[in-house]
Amino acid sequence: MAFLGEKGVSNATGNSNSQISPRVTINALPDEVVLDIFDFCRAECRTDVSLELYGLLHDVLLRPDLWAKTWHNLFHVCQRWRYLMLSSPHRLHLHLNCTKGTPLREMLDIFPPFPIEIMYPDYLGEDIVALDHRDRICKFSLNLTCRQLERFATVTQEPFPALTSLHIWSEILPKSRALPVLPVTFLKGFAPRLRSLSLTRIPFPTLPQLLLSSNDISELFLESIPDLGFISPEAMVMGLSALTRLRCLWIGFQWPYDSELPYSPIQCPPPFTRDVLPVLAEFKYNGRNEYLEDLLAGIDAPQLKSFRIALFRRRQHPLDIRQVIYHSRTLGSFNRVEVTFYFLSVHIQLYPPEGTNPPKTELLINDEGDLGEVSMTEICTHSESFYLFSNVTELDIRSEGEFQRLEVPMDNKQWLKIFHPFAAVQTLCLSGQLQSFIASWLRGLTGKTVTEVLPALQNLCFRKLSKLGAELELEYWQKEMAPFIIARQLSGHLVTVHLLPK
Repeated sequence: MAFLGEKGVSNATGNSNSQISPRVTINALPDEVVLDIFDFCRAECRTDVSLELYGLLHDVLLRPDLWAKTWHNLFHVCQRWRYLMLSSPHRLHLHLNCTKGTPLREMLDIFPPFPIEIMYPDYLGEDIVALDHRDRICKFSLNLTCRQLERFATVTQEPFPALTSLHIWSEILPKSRALPVLPVTFLKGFAPRLRSLSLTRIPFPTLPQLLLSSNDISELFLESIPDLGFISPEAMVMGLSALTRLRCLWIGFQWPYDSELPYSPIQCPPPFTRDVLPVLAEFKYNGRNEYLEDLLAGIDAPQLKSFRIALFRRRQHPLDIRQVIYHSRTLGSFNRVEVTFYFLSVHIQLYPPEGTNPPKTELLINDEGDLGEVSMTEICTHSESFYLFSNVTELDIRSEGEFQRLEVPMDNKQWLKIFHPFAAVQTLCLSGQLQSFIASWLRGLTGKTVTEVLPALQNLCFRKLSKLGAELELEYWQKEMAPFIIARQLSGHLVTVHLLPK
C-alpha cells in the first residue's frame, strides 16, 4: 500500500527507494480533485441520523457538527488550501459554529462572512454577539430556561433572512405556568428559507402564521406542546397547507393527560376537500384521539410511508378509526403483518413484498385508557380494513411485557373480529404467552366458524417456549391442535403445525 503526502509516495514498509510509481505530491492534483477530497471529508463528518429511528430526535439535532470543527484544521494547512476553501464556501458548507466557549468575536474578525450556527446547549451567556449579524445566522439550536426563552423571544422579533434551521427546547416541568409564550412577532412572522423547525415544550400558539411564510420546511417537530401553546386542528391544518415540501411531521402534546384545557372536537362534518401534503412520508402523533381525527380529516398525504400514533384519554372519547384507516390506505400493499399486543397498546408492523420500497411500515396505537386489543378490534372491524389487509399471506401475533399478566385477554367475539379481514392469510405465527390463548380459542371453534376463520390457512406456527426438546414440544402442539386440524381436514382445508425457534 502506498501513502500520498507532501513528500511523495513510499511503500508501507517505509522503503522510500522502492520505485513503485513516479514521485508525486498532493500539490500536483488539480483544484477540482482537491475540492472533491474536501467534499468527501465533509460527507464523512456528517452527523445526520435517519429520522426513522424514533426517539433519537434530540441526538440528531443536538449532536455537534464534526465538520464545523474539522474544516478549520484543513484551512490552516497551506495558502492553496485556504484559497480553495474560500472559493467554494457553499459547496463545502463552511459555517461558523458557535458553541459554549467559542471565541466568536475573534472568528468574526478573522473569517469571511460565512453563515453562523448558534449551538448553545446550556445557553449560559446572555450577550449573543452573533445577533448583531442576524442576516448571516442560519441555525439556532438552544436549550432555554424561562428567563432565557423570554430574552430569546425579545431579541428575535426581527427577521432572520438566512435562517434554515431552528431547534429550541426547554426542560421546564410539565405543570409549570411560568414559561413565556413566543409572540406572533417572533422572527417578524417571516422565515422564507426555514427548512427544519423543532420546538419541544415551547409554547407558540401563533405558529401556523409563521408556517404560511415558510414554504421550504421539510421537517417539522412539535413535541410536548404545553397547554399555553395549544393550536387548534383547524389552525394547524391551515399552517400545514403551505408546506408542500414537508416530508416529516411530528406532533405531540405534553404529559400529563389531565390537561386543564378541555378539548371540544369539531361538531361539523369534515371538509369536502383536504389540503394535500404531496411529499409527506413520515407522520408521528402523540395526544388525544379526537384532536387527531380532526387533524387527519383536513389533510391528505398520498406518499405516506410511516404512520405512528400514541393516543391517550381514550375513555372519554372512543377512537374513530376511519381517519386512521383512510391515511393507512396510502401505505401500499402488504403481504406480511406483525401484531404485538402490550397491556395498553398494540403495535402493527406491515411489510410489503420483498424487494419493495419501503421495507417496512409501522402503525402504532398506544391506548392509555383501555387494553391494546380494543384498538386492534376497531381496526379490523372497519370496512376499509379489508383493503389494508386483503393481500396479507403471513400474520404474526405476539404478546410482550405486562400483557403476559392477563388471564383472559379477549373473548370469542373479539378474536373473530380481529381475524375476519385476514382472508388471504396462509401462515399464522404465534409467540409469547398469547399463543396458548389463541390456540385454545382455535381449538374451540365449531361449525362453520372452523373454516370461516382464516379460510386460506395452511401453516400454523408456534414459537418455542418450554425447555422441552423441539420434537417433544412440536408433538405437544400437534396434540393440542388436533381438534382444530381434524375439523379443517374434514372440510377439505389442510393445516400443518410447525415449531419456530426462540
